[in-house]
Amino acid sequence: MSSLASSSGKIFQLKNFGLPLIRTVDDMAEYTRVSPQLVRYLSYRANFLYKRYEIPKKDGTMRIIAQPSRELKAIQAWILRNILDKLSSSENCKGFELGCSILDNAAPHVGANFVLNVDLKDFFPSIIASKVYGIFSTIGYSKKIAALLTNLTVFEGRLPQGAPTSPKLANLICLKLDARIQGYAGPRGLVYTRYADDISISAQTIKKLMNARSILDKIISSEGLAINHRKTSLQGTMRRKEITGLVLADSRVGIGRATARKIRAEIFHLFMERSTEFSHVNGMLAYVHSVDKTTYKRLWHYIDELTEKFPSSPAVQQINCRRLL
Repeated sequence: MSSLASSSGKIFQLKNFGLPLIRTVDDMAEYTRVSPQLVRYLSYRANFLYKRYEIPKKDGTMRIIAQPSRELKAIQAWILRNILDKLSSSENCKGFELGCSILDNAAPHVGANFVLNVDLKDFFPSIIASKVYGIFSTIGYSKKIAALLTNLTVFEGRLPQGAPTSPKLANLICLKLDARIQGYAGPRGLVYTRYADDISISAQTIKKLMNARSILDKIISSEGLAINHRKTSLQGTMRRKEITGLVLADSRVGIGRATARKIRAEIFHLFMERSTEFSHVNGMLAYVHSVDKTTYKRLWHYIDELTEKFPSSPAVQQINCRRLL
């Protein structure tokens, strides 16, 4: 009877979250529209269904990417869309969340005198399978289904960098981390945001951030994560303040003068027919449109000036056809 009550309670919990009622492998197969045999195969053989390769980081070290097979990636995408994206991460988490961007991560820090940026070392591989299992179990799935979902989303016992489910799972697992850091930062007038493995804390005085630095180390290590001290930076009044690639000014956040000048130079080269990198420039303009509307308008004012001076340039059509209003 108690087992039945427990089962009913979990079903109610899943319904309350708006999640699919998966109680068996057959249920999973029906939801994902693949055969039960394929679901079992993907679960049991997941560790052999990834392609591993390395890409260079900015600091010269290599990042290991584990790319799931087409079938495994498809079922991971289903798990992300139908289960994980229906769950809420913390308000401090701005990365890989629906409707959030690097602009949302940087904007809360506008007006701060000092910014502390902390990078989490080997973020995804540091998150072990038991914590992933804990997420699926906590939201109401049985031990069997929680284990199945865990097998489908981890690689060699850890979150793989390359699976579509990893960023959201990491955010959910970091709920406690975010709560603990916010619990320290909030009462002290500090602003805290996290974009995946990038932690940013801002304040009006450097002393508050120096105190926060040691506390952060303790909180992060106790959550099974580690700080990459080589990429930790403290920025103040004598140094440009930057968060996730965006520059903080006194009253706004944007791409910064250096990046704007670089884009202007590339646009000029297109009009002078010294370059054919139209797709690259159009991509940069789309990026600026998403994070810095003021600079975007200035760049288009510059493009309009060049269009008037060089109306026969191929850039007139190649750039203007991509204009975002």
